[in-house]
Amino acid sequence: MKTYISPLGFETTHIISLIVKHGIEKGDRIILLRPKTSDSRADRAIDDIKDLTEKIDRTITVDVVEIDHHDFGAMMLNLIDLIASAAPPAVPAGKIIVNLSGGPREILVALTASSMALSELVYKTTNFSDIDRELREIELPHIARQLDKTAWQILRDLTEHEHTTLTEVAGRVCASDSKISRQSAKLAGLHAVEITPAGRSKQIAITLSGRVLLKVSECEAWDCTPVHPSF
Repeated sequence: MKTYISPLGFETTHIISLIVKHGIEKGDRIILLRPKTSDSRADRAIDDIKDLTEKIDRTITVDVVEIDHHDFGAMMLNLIDLIASAAPPAVPAGKIIVNLSGGPREILVALTASSMALSELVYKTTNFSDIDRELREIELPHIARQLDKTAWQILRDLTEHEHTTLTEVAGRVCASDSKISRQSAKLAGLHAVEITPAGRSKQIAITLSGRVLLKVSECEAWDCTPVHPSF
């Protein structure tokens, strides 16, 4: 089962080119991403895609996901959930094809970042050129995510305790202060956490990079418990 994920603005050329090149058949799905704003031209574009797929096969699903573009971090984390929900292991035979073209720039940027974070789950990535009007496959980089077990525990703890210290984290995850300090320093080097002095203690907080790192790990194991607002 193929699932196409693509932003959609007013034009459908990049979607149609995608379908023509990679094919679409019974049971496949198209997910169109658009902002939470009313626009008659975008509505017509959605209707055109739905009309086309109905002529091919009525079992093809066209879903429209409306996105709040005001919070980039929340938008990216939700798109990670969306990608993971249609790929293995959630859908064992699922193949995700992400189209990085068309639609509002804010959504396109967030989708690109989310696809890079979950590149192992994305079957193909395409881009429709504004220059020569050609659809091409592009390769996404694979980002290594090798962390110590304690580092993962720290990140999970920080999603539940936004205002905390290294000592408090150590107590909750049952690890020594020195081990928490070492692992937190490594996470800070990855920009996954921020550590700031607070008197004799050190405050620690998770960053967007840390939330993405944790979210990707959970999605790859299909344990996508949202730690952020929904669309």
